[in-house]
Amino acid sequence: MIADLVVTVLVRRGGGVFSAECPEFGLFATASSAGDAREELLRLVRRRVEELGATGELEAFLARAGFVVDNGVLRTERRLISAEEATVPVPF
Repeated sequence: MIADLVVTVLVRRGGGVFSAECPEFGLFATASSAGDAREELLRLVRRRVEELGATGELEAFLARAGFVVDNGVLRTERRLISAEEATVPVPF
């Protein structure tokens, strides 16, 4: 069976560098633009999926990471609902 795999991509900027994170796979990538960081991260995810498939560990990994088949698409049951910056007053 071939299914699309939906993963979370979180992109941040700090010090002129963009970093992208995929929490489901524990992978990170950095680049000079947000788009490049995202693409590098997805390349790393594809490579990890291939490695896990080659060793016969893909199905077990996806199950441990909480992926389920939802209308022919693999998704985690724990989905990102929102990401935001918030302000908390701190005595300084």
